[in-house]
Amino acid sequence: MDGELGFQKFEGASVKECLKNASIALGVSRELLKYSILEEKRGLFKKHVIISIDSIEGLTNEGSPKLDSVKKAEIKTDIPSGNDGTIEIKNGEIIIKDPYEDGKPAVISNTNTNNITLTVNGEKVTLRANVQKENIIEVFLTEDEATRNLNLSTSADNMEAYISIKYKPNIIYKLKDCGPKNSVAIEREVKEEIMPPKFTGVEINNELLNNKIKYGILKMVVIKCSKEDEISQIIIAKGKKVINAIDDRLEIKYSGGHKDYDNDEVIDYKAIGTVEGVEKGQVLAILNKGKIGTDGMDIKGKVLKCKRSKILVLGVGEGCELTDEFTVAATREGRPSLRGSTFFVYKTYEVNGDVELKTGNIQFVGDIVINGSVREGMKVESGNSILIKNNVAEAEITASGDVMVKGNVIHSNISSGKEDVLNLELLNDIKSMKEDILKLIDSIKQVKGINLIKKNNSDGELIKILLESKFKRLPQTAIKVVKRIIGMENTEDELMVILKHKILNLGPLNIVDFEELNDVVAIIENKIEKLEINLTLPVDVVLDYSQDSTIKSSGNIVFTGKGEYVSQLVASDSIIFKLDKSLARGGVIKAGKEIKCKVVGGLGGVSTKLIVEKNGHIWADVAYPNTRFIIGEREYVLDVLSKNIHAFIDEDRELVVEKLQG
Repeated sequence: MDGELGFQKFEGASVKECLKNASIALGVSRELLKYSILEEKRGLFKKHVIISIDSIEGLTNEGSPKLDSVKKAEIKTDIPSGNDGTIEIKNGEIIIKDPYEDGKPAVISNTNTNNITLTVNGEKVTLRANVQKENIIEVFLTEDEATRNLNLSTSADNMEAYISIKYKPNIIYKLKDCGPKNSVAIEREVKEEIMPPKFTGVEINNELLNNKIKYGILKMVVIKCSKEDEISQIIIAKGKKVINAIDDRLEIKYSGGHKDYDNDEVIDYKAIGTVEGVEKGQVLAILNKGKIGTDGMDIKGKVLKCKRSKILVLGVGEGCELTDEFTVAATREGRPSLRGSTFFVYKTYEVNGDVELKTGNIQFVGDIVINGSVREGMKVESGNSILIKNNVAEAEITASGDVMVKGNVIHSNISSGKEDVLNLELLNDIKSMKEDILKLIDSIKQVKGINLIKKNNSDGELIKILLESKFKRLPQTAIKVVKRIIGMENTEDELMVILKHKILNLGPLNIVDFEELNDVVAIIENKIEKLEINLTLPVDVVLDYSQDSTIKSSGNIVFTGKGEYVSQLVASDSIIFKLDKSLARGGVIKAGKEIKCKVVGGLGGVSTKLIVEKNGHIWADVAYPNTRFIIGEREYVLDVLSKNIHAFIDEDRELVVEKLQG
C-alpha cells in the first residue's frame, strides 16, 4: 500500500537524474519512489527539472512520518517485502525462508568464482540462482596455501652469497555473515591465518650445500635467518680474498740505470751505451725484499692462487761486491752492467774513429764503444757489450753481452751471447732429437703390435729401416750434435758415444730390444738439464738495418729502423721490428717465442721465411705472397696480399693463420 510523503523536492537536468538524487538521499530504490513533476524548463543548451516525492511504495499512510525524517538505515533496497523469500547467513550457515503467496523467491549469487564455488542441488552456480528452503546449497571456499621461499644468489666472482627468505601464511576463510535479504551475493572473510614453520639452521645449511656453497658461511647470519620473519638479500657467505705477493725489487743507484728493476723488465734499447761510469766504492743497487702472498678461496671451495712473489738473488761479478745481504757496491771505476740480478763493473775500451787496418782487430774483456764504423775484414770481440755508432760492413762482431749498431749492417756476422748462441742451437737440436726418438719408439710399438715384421727380424733391423724411411731427420740432427760436441773437445761425452752406437750408420743393428732407446732418451734429458743450467741470461742485438748478413742472439733481435733484406736472423726469444713500415724482405727469420713484423716480403714475390717453435706466435701488419709461416713442423704459404696476420698453433694442434685480405 502506498504512503503519501510530499514536500521533498529534488532537482536535476532530467527526471532520471532527479530520481537518482532522491534514491541516494532517501536510501531507497528508484523503483519504489512515487513522484510528481513540479517544474520542467528547457533552455537553449540545457534542461532543468524539479520533482517532489509523493510516496514510497510499501509504507502505510497511517502514522507515516514526513519524508525528511526517514533515516537511511531504515530504508534498504534489499529489504524484502513481507511475502518475499529471504536468505540469511549466520555463523557459516545459510538459512532460507520461502516466499508467501505472490512474493519473490530468494536469490543467491556468486561474483567471486575464482575463490568460491557455489552449488545448488549439485549444479554449479556461476552467476545467480533462485533458491528455496528444500534446496541443497553447498559452498566451497579455497584456502591460500602457506608458502616459504628461500632464495640464494652469488656474486659474479663467487666471492659472496646472498640469501632472501619470505613466508606467506595458510589463510582459512569462512562465509561472511549476512542478515535476511531477498538477494544475497555470498562473500568470504578470513577465519584464521597459520604461518608456516621457519627455515631451520639445518635446512639453510643444506640449501647452501645444494648450491655448492661450502666455504665462508657466516654462522651468526644462519642463526638470524632461522629466527626472522623476513630476510632480504643479506650476505650469508664470504670468500677469502687473495693477497698477492709483493715482488722483490732492485733499486738502482747509478745514473743512467733503471730506478726499479724486476725480472720482467723490457730493455730500453735506446739506453744501451748511455749508462754513465761509477767510482770505486759507489753503491750500485739495493735489494728491497717483497712479501709472500696468501691464496684465497671462493664460497664454492675453489682455491684462488695468489700471485707468487718474484724472488731476486743479488749476484756480483767482475768489478763489484756485496757489502751486505741487500747492497751491491763497485770495487773499481768503470761502467756498471746488470744481467738479471747480477752486477758487473766493466772497464770500457773506446775507439774514437773507425775500426780498420790501422787499429787492427779489437778484443777486450769489458765494454767496447766504437764512435765510427767497423770496416771490411775486421773483427771486434767483447767480454760484455758492444756499441757501434755507425755502420758494420763485411765484418764480424761477437759479444758476451748486448750489441747495438746505430747504422747499417752489410755482409756481416753479428753474435750476442757468444757461447750461449751456440749452446742454444745445440740445446734445440737435442730437444728435437728427443722428440723424434719418442716418436720412433711409438712407431715400433705399433708395428710390433700388428705383427708386420718377421719373427726372426731383430728390433735393431726394424729401427734401421724406420730411420732410413720415416725418420730421416733424426740421423741428420744426431750428426750435427756429434760435430758440436767434438768441437767442444769433449770426445768422451756420454751422449756422443751412445748416438754413434745406437743411431748413426750401422749403430741401430747393435740394438737387441727397442726399449734400449729409452736409455738414449734418459741420457738426452740429462744433457738438456745440464745445458739449461749453464746458460747465462739472454742478451740482445739492436740495429737499424741489415742486408745479406747473419745475426744471432741468445735473447732478442730488435730492428729500430728500416729492417732487413735477405738476412739470416736467429733469436732464442723474439725478433721485433719497431718502426712502422719496417721491412722484412727475403731471408730466414727464426725466433724461439715470437716474431713481430710490420711489412713482410714484396711485390716481386721474394721468399721470406718466418719460423718460431711450436708454442710460438707470428704477427705481421702486412705480408705479400710467398711469405712462409712455419710454426714447429707446420707450414703455411701466403698466396695473396694480406693484412693483420696472426699465426699460431691452436688447441687442436692445427696451424691457424688469421688475416684480412689486402
